[in-house]
Amino acid sequence: MKAFRTLVTPAKPAFTISHHDKLVSIGSCFSENIGKKFAELKFAININPFGQQYNPYSVATAINKLLNPVPYTKDDLVYHDELYHSYDHHGSFSRSTAKETLDVINSNLLAASEDLKKATILFLTFGTSHVFNLKAQGKIVSNCHKLSLNIFDRRLLSPQEITEVLSQSFQQLKKVNSNIKIVLTVSPVRYFAFGHYENSVSKAHLFTAIYELQKQHPEFYYFPAYELVMDDLRDYRFFSEDMLHPNYQASEYVWESLSNTMVDKKSLEVIKEIEEILLAAKHKPRNPQSEAHKKFVLKNLNKIENLKQLYKLDFKREEDLLNAYL
Repeated sequence: MKAFRTLVTPAKPAFTISHHDKLVSIGSCFSENIGKKFAELKFAININPFGQQYNPYSVATAINKLLNPVPYTKDDLVYHDELYHSYDHHGSFSRSTAKETLDVINSNLLAASEDLKKATILFLTFGTSHVFNLKAQGKIVSNCHKLSLNIFDRRLLSPQEITEVLSQSFQQLKKVNSNIKIVLTVSPVRYFAFGHYENSVSKAHLFTAIYELQKQHPEFYYFPAYELVMDDLRDYRFFSEDMLHPNYQASEYVWESLSNTMVDKKSLEVIKEIEEILLAAKHKPRNPQSEAHKKFVLKNLNKIENLKQLYKLDFKREEDLLNAYL
């Protein structure tokens, strides 16, 4: 029977991902969604150490800062709407005092720096080529934090600029971590704040830059997250209420494609076991004191212990939930 849709089948990368790998994910909200799925399934992953970042210049800057971590100081912060913000970070890092803001920023910086230097896989997701330049400092920011747009200049990065800034960061990264594998993706979230046409041009710059990067570095892997949502699913029932962000079903579809393409066979089997344990931990029994339920709990605690010994996975939350019934 003819398939009445455009089927997108990702190419297999030259490597696979297992529960022995250490992952780092940097980029947009889509990067965070996929990162959280890895974390839920007990992969070791550091997700967006600067918070969500949408443009490739800010992603490259984040990589550079992680390779050469210099603690942020109060001079690096701006006070607005009763919160202290960093232009390099998402608003989730902002706090009511400078000390609190710096504590969360610097603790994440140092931890992620070590994680990146030891990582085997780096996921990078780009959302837009648009950047905001802070006029007073002449620097591209990751987040404007709802300050007056009069203090910023907005422009589109050219494909050449994107290619150059990422190439420089990748060269530095390879000097520190020569074995790391890099996965590039483009977010399927459309940014319509500047209009439909500008969104299309912005995405086109990202695709052109990634194409050029792959010519320079054939070992870089491109995963077609954008194409899976925009060409394969291609239906508004797979979007949230704003009609721009993919919904849960779409994210799960992309995750299924990614895991079947990139995760090794053994870890796919482990994922099934983990999913069973996650469901067991959430299960609400009708008779928690029954012998049948106690056997059910002990069976899953035994599964957890086996996986912990094999892969050193963290099941503390699930163990606490299950042990509460004993």
